[in-house]
Amino acid sequence: MKLSNSAPISSDSVLARMAPEVAATFSPAQVQALQVALTPRRHPVNIRLSLPLGITRIYLVVLAGTEVRSATRRRQDAAQHPLWTPTNMLVMAGTMGLGILALLAMVQITSVDLAAVFNPKAAPAGIPFKADRSSCEESGRTWREGNCLDFGHDPTF
Repeated sequence: MKLSNSAPISSDSVLARMAPEVAATFSPAQVQALQVALTPRRHPVNIRLSLPLGITRIYLVVLAGTEVRSATRRRQDAAQHPLWTPTNMLVMAGTMGLGILALLAMVQITSVDLAAVFNPKAAPAGIPFKADRSSCEESGRTWREGNCLDFGHDPTF
């Protein structure tokens, strides 16, 4: 735990602020448990952004890691912060839309063959009657190393 810009709180500093007769009643195991409770969690994924939005700013926080909360705490959090609110749905739809646009832009920029990406089991078939790049690509196929390849066929054919 941290208060403003101060150092993390230690169990020793907490015990020092208690009445001496109360602090003396803590066993070593209790002091250790207190230190664990005061130690901030570290998330493997910790993304924090502040984004300008017109005349104001919004913030976005993405935290991810192993779930350690109890089932009771998860239920309380779900009741306190429901997932399917109109604003959350709007943000999720916008994020998905931006993701799709980014994917389409990447495909346009890199000439990725989507059939090969989404159906990796498909083995390419050579199309011998398409001998030049323009006629191959016009037919929706991929020109690679001087060959016209079709990735959209059934590999068991």
